[in-house]
Amino acid sequence: MKDIVFTLEFDDDIANSRANDYLEQGWTLLHVGTKLIDIYNEQAYYNTTYVVGANQEQYDKYKKELEEDNLSLI
Repeated sequence: MKDIVFTLEFDDDIANSRANDYLEQGWTLLHVGTKLIDIYNEQAYYNTTYVVGANQEQYDKYKKELEEDNLSLI
């Protein structure tokens, strides 16, 4: 894991699907756990959280895709 240069955390309702998308691209699963989302009437609500990591090559591709997405919005 020394080559991990960037991480993403997903904890929303589609976190599993989003994490799997990155894992299919070769990213590394670094952590799976729970995250407190809300407390209502003394009841705690949790979501599963996933942390994935990218090496430099994957991170460069990720940044390029973000730039392309931002340009398409203009």
